[in-house]
Amino acid sequence: MTEVIFVASIQGHQVERTRDFAERLRKARPDLAISVVEGDAAEALLGRYKLKFGPAIVVDGRLEYVGIPRWRYLQERLAQVAQGLVNPRSAVPPEKAAPARPAAARPTAAAPKPTPSAADASE
Repeated sequence: MTEVIFVASIQGHQVERTRDFAERLRKARPDLAISVVEGDAAEALLGRYKLKFGPAIVVDGRLEYVGIPRWRYLQERLAQVAQGLVNPRSAVPPEKAAPARPAAARPTAAAPKPTPSAADASE
């Protein structure tokens, strides 16, 4: 079962919108485990994800949104999580690392040409 955690802002910013989104998602998707975290618990959870204020949305232990996204974006992302897809907005690591190239043989440096000295110039 997919777990969705709505973390409220510790400054009181968009707290009501966070609650409304959680309630709307409960009605639309009863197959999800949805919870709202507020107060001191929200501050601790935000600190875990290196955030200071919030609001945020955590899906299956991964921080998916900082702030409250549009309803459609949330629905699309939850469908992707259910299918096991990687978030297309995230950077995708390369499939394989490029093989290490052997160091090319460096050409030996030629000895520097001697500069003419003052004695050579007078001759």
